[in-house]
Amino acid sequence: MAFPAPLQRLIQALEKFPGVGARSAERMALHVLRSPAEDAAELALALRDARMETLRCAVCGNITLRTPCAICEDEDRNRTLVCVVEGPREVESMESAGVFTGLYHVLMDGFAPREGAEPEPDALDALRKRVEQDGVLEVVLATAPDREGEGAGLLVAEALEGLDVNLTRLARGVPVGTRLEYLHGEILADAFRGRSAMPAPSSSR
Repeated sequence: MAFPAPLQRLIQALEKFPGVGARSAERMALHVLRSPAEDAAELALALRDARMETLRCAVCGNITLRTPCAICEDEDRNRTLVCVVEGPREVESMESAGVFTGLYHVLMDGFAPREGAEPEPDALDALRKRVEQDGVLEVVLATAPDREGEGAGLLVAEALEGLDVNLTRLARGVPVGTRLEYLHGEILADAFRGRSAMPAPSSSR
C-alpha cells in the first residue's frame, strides 16, 4: 500500500539530503510522524529560519546572519593572512580550536566530482580580487588532503597564478582522507605551524 501523499512528499524531500537514501528517508519521515506535533512544528520553523535568515558573507563567503561577517569585521585578525577552506564546517572547526588568527575564504562545496560539486567560480574570482586589492601576503590552502581537496587546491593555485602572494598549504601532519571538521584542535595547530609552500601549477594542459 502506498504512503499517503503528504508523507510521500516528505520522504522525497528528505531523499534530497546528501547521503540519505530511500530507506533512511522513510525512517526519518516516520519518526517525524511519531513525534509530538510541537516537535514537528519546531523542526519546520528551524528549517525555515535557517534557510531564510542566513546569507553568505560578501567578503569571505561564509554562512552568516549579516555581511560582512563578524570574523571579517574583526580588526584584531591578521588581515594579510587568508585561509582557503572548502565549506563553513571547516571555519567552525578552526574557530573552535582557536588555532588561526587570520581571515577565511570559503569555496563552499569544494571539489567533489562524484557529487557534481566544485569550487564556485565566483568564489575563486573573489579570492583573486582580495589578494590584489586587500594587501594579502599569504594564502593558506586548507582543503582536505584527499583527491577532491587536491583538485580544489589546484584550481585555487590557477586562480592566483601571476600574483605576488605566498601560497602555502597545511602540513602533511593532517591524516590523509580525514575531513578537517573531525580533527582535534592540536592536530590543526601542528598543521598550521608546519605548513609548506605549494608548487606553482603547470602551464601545460
